[in-house]
Amino acid sequence: KNAFLSFATHQTSFPNAFFAKPAAQKKKQQQKRVKVVKVSASSPSSSSELDDDGSNQALLSRRGFAVSLTVLAASFHSQNENVSHARNSSLPTVLVIGSTGQTGKLVVASLANANDANVIAGCRSLEKAKKMKLDQNGVELLGGVDVTDTTENLALAMAGADVVVIATGFVPGNPFKMNAAAHEVDNEGVVNCVNAAKKAGNVKKIVLISSILTNGRAAGLADSPGFKITNAFGGVLDEKLVGENYLRNSGIDWVIVRPAGLKNDQSGSLIVGQEDAMASGEIDRRLVAQVMAKAALDDKAKNKVYEIAEEGSYSNGYDCGAPKCQIVGSDSSKWFS
Repeated sequence: KNAFLSFATHQTSFPNAFFAKPAAQKKKQQQKRVKVVKVSASSPSSSSELDDDGSNQALLSRRGFAVSLTVLAASFHSQNENVSHARNSSLPTVLVIGSTGQTGKLVVASLANANDANVIAGCRSLEKAKKMKLDQNGVELLGGVDVTDTTENLALAMAGADVVVIATGFVPGNPFKMNAAAHEVDNEGVVNCVNAAKKAGNVKKIVLISSILTNGRAAGLADSPGFKITNAFGGVLDEKLVGENYLRNSGIDWVIVRPAGLKNDQSGSLIVGQEDAMASGEIDRRLVAQVMAKAALDDKAKNKVYEIAEEGSYSNGYDCGAPKCQIVGSDSSKWFS
């Protein structure tokens, strides 16, 4: 019963999902964005591709490309009627992708409340973000940010960001489309974000939300109830693992946060575990958001996987004790030690 409850709260509350749009709508949106990009300066995907004037954009110097990217970013931002605020040049800039999701919005709030960074809430729907009043405490809103979009457009969204937080994940829906949705968001979506960060050239760290048991097969936990039930939904754990591994090998500093089953209330102290340490448990989304926000700005959080749950939330007969897991509570100085 407890194992199923842990799975259920996690699966039905994955962070903000990016389902595939109807083909016609998606094609129309992409065509519109490509047109906007071409007006300023094309950024082709191969050296043989020419712009409208016949010039080969692959011959642009790195400095020239950086200037072009800045111009394109300004065009991208204005086209989406974003909400901007004056940035503090002495603080890092953090872009949160999936900011209108149940966990993403809490990451934005945690970053804004800490007042240690310029915060950009990246979202697909600017209208939704405005209704959710995400543009509080100096938070900028950037619409049209979709992990299924082109790498070029995602790179434009990341222009100026020092850290990117990926707070996305597929939400189970149509049983006939779950495999495709999980693949598109948790696998290809993460890969796309990583490629965009590399293309933008200014991103120094990526923080990714994932899930406990993502590496369950290699950890010998493939037969555990949590892995079997969770992965039955679109093979989501296998898809997440592809995204995780791609991020690890990106050359960009990274942090992977693997929460246990997500819920909306806190009942125990925070437990931080080593990679592949946890096979069960639950955790409040607010705690997850706090850990991700802290990981974005803490220099100690670097190139490591952190698994998190709440004390007392494990299924009957299971416990993740020392040295694999430690009760750290609210003292954030111990979270990434």
